[in-house]
Amino acid sequence: MSWDAVLDAAPRVFGEPEFDFSDGPFTPDEASTVAELEIVERDKAALCADEVRLLAQYDQLRGGVENVSEEIGQALKWSPGHASHQVTMAEALVSRLPATLAALGRGVIDWAKARAMYEVTRPLSDEHAAQVEAAVLADPPDYYTPFQRKVRYWVNKVDPDGAEQRRQQRRKDRCVTFKQDDDGEAFLGIRGPVEQLYPAYVRIDQHARRLKQHGDTRSLNNLRFDVAVEHFCGENQSHIKTIVWVTVPHTTLLGVDDKPGELFGVDTLPAQVVRQLAADQKSTWRRILYDPPTGMITDVGRKRYPPAAMAENVRLRFRRCTHPGCDRPATRCHIDHTLRHTDHGRTCLCNLNPRCERHNLCKEKPGWQVEQPEPDVVITRSPLGHKTTVRAQPIADPARRPSSRSTRRSAARSAWPEF
Repeated sequence: MSWDAVLDAAPRVFGEPEFDFSDGPFTPDEASTVAELEIVERDKAALCADEVRLLAQYDQLRGGVENVSEEIGQALKWSPGHASHQVTMAEALVSRLPATLAALGRGVIDWAKARAMYEVTRPLSDEHAAQVEAAVLADPPDYYTPFQRKVRYWVNKVDPDGAEQRRQQRRKDRCVTFKQDDDGEAFLGIRGPVEQLYPAYVRIDQHARRLKQHGDTRSLNNLRFDVAVEHFCGENQSHIKTIVWVTVPHTTLLGVDDKPGELFGVDTLPAQVVRQLAADQKSTWRRILYDPPTGMITDVGRKRYPPAAMAENVRLRFRRCTHPGCDRPATRCHIDHTLRHTDHGRTCLCNLNPRCERHNLCKEKPGWQVEQPEPDVVITRSPLGHKTTVRAQPIADPARRPSSRSTRRSAARSAWPEF
């Protein structure tokens, strides 16, 4: 049986709607609105399939060069990570999961299910992936979670001997991630083997429950959080020295106003959090000087040798990798010459910018051009001719000239100890 016949026989996610108004609460207008939504979803699935084909086609036309995802990302304003994932997935759907791509284009499945098919079958051989694809798409579940569960079931069924190999592959993907949310909160995630993480969770949970049984009034979730943070950052870890860069208007430290500060590599911090950090004796924080009228950095310390101070200055000016769309903090980037040192490039603020390891190599590939016409301006041109300008951001919002500037600056220095 051909795949067209299989797909025609499969239940359609976005089929023609049928409504019975005799007993139901829906009016014809309400029903037609839902029907239009179904059509939009079907069209979205078809457009996603078209995008996949175009991504794979461009990669093929470029001969699979290493930085295709950067070229695509700069053109479509995608982050490098997202672009890389989309290109890799497109290649897989076209080359080894063609039935999944066909089902997506015809509205049998949506984008989320196509992504689940790709991600769960990724460790399999092409032959085993095709078997899973055929089994699942013969009768695809309507909803995402049952669909994903069915894919996992067939992965283990067609390749039971590969379970250990897949487990080892997943082990290589273990990681810790950090993401800031709103209002000074953040998410810290740990991903890895269940046999390691579950005992860690149980240990945290048991400790929290013991505290609760002894009369602690905090909620169980709050106790789990506090136990975990205490384990990594409490008194027993005082031998671990961490240096964090933070900037804040001096008026906030003085309590004159509540302007937010900024934690480098993260985002803004509420004023009260900044004041607490300033008073925390367990952490090492580096203060940054800036010009209040413009908000731009003027100095980052005078107790370092010039090369080190210059590198810190560059990182603090740009704060992130200067490649278009890359969000990697500058603290984890190389500080490299825009015009190569071997090409008589100067070692100065006018010729230095932070780039992560991948994009530091990317700029040396054929067709890529990077210019730095001013110390705070970096221009990147891709082989497709797209030009993106990245500018250093003020360390604080430019402010009107304050009254009694020297008095306030002196008081702010007293509120924030010298490092």
